[in-house]
Amino acid sequence: MYLKYVQENEQSALRAHSSSLQGVRRISSIPEENLATAKTLQPFIKEDVISEIFNDVFPCLAEQFFKLLLDDASTFTSEYRRTRKDSNLTMGPWHASDEFDGQVREIKFRTLCNSPMCPPDTAMTEWQHAVTSPDKKKLVFETVQQAHDVPFGSYFEIHCKWSLESTSTAPSSASMNIKVGVHFKKWCVMQSKIRSSAVNEYKKEMEIMLELARKYVTDDGVQTGPGIKKGIETPTITGM
Repeated sequence: MYLKYVQENEQSALRAHSSSLQGVRRISSIPEENLATAKTLQPFIKEDVISEIFNDVFPCLAEQFFKLLLDDASTFTSEYRRTRKDSNLTMGPWHASDEFDGQVREIKFRTLCNSPMCPPDTAMTEWQHAVTSPDKKKLVFETVQQAHDVPFGSYFEIHCKWSLESTSTAPSSASMNIKVGVHFKKWCVMQSKIRSSAVNEYKKEMEIMLELARKYVTDDGVQTGPGIKKGIETPTITGM
């Protein structure tokens, strides 16, 4: 059990180092032919802990989802965090990683806590990972959240996976599947309660995020949504 705990901490440390600005390899400096042949070296999340919480159609293509909502030029994340009344947001740039396929980045913020067992707010770190298929019709967006000031916060992480695939049945739309779960790096007596509370809280976050995301891609059309600088090309992310 101790060995497993050490391995879990090592994987978390690897993810944090890869997603941070330390040793950044910006995507723009990497030859496109190298990106096209990239291979997955490490899984970013624990697939065995996540379960489906959403499955529907989203009103933009998978490639447009990244450009409008996740690209460095987009203001979506800032507006989403502001809508949730989060504060102290800092965002690193998307960059290539030696450990994970596609691109990674790190964001930090303070978020309000709704549990009576927690302080009024907590510092959060979220590591993000994005990878598209070579034809850009599929996008996988994964996140790992670590709460720093809540009880047992160092024991667990919230893992989430958004999968989008552009559809041929409806123009400018993609099927969307969202899965979330809690990965425990170390056993604790509160596991069941923490898991239930964290998943329920993420479902609330997802509803706000999807409502704002739909507004982003439909207000001015999916080609030039709000917060997007015209002329900015979507970075190529490959490896699916």
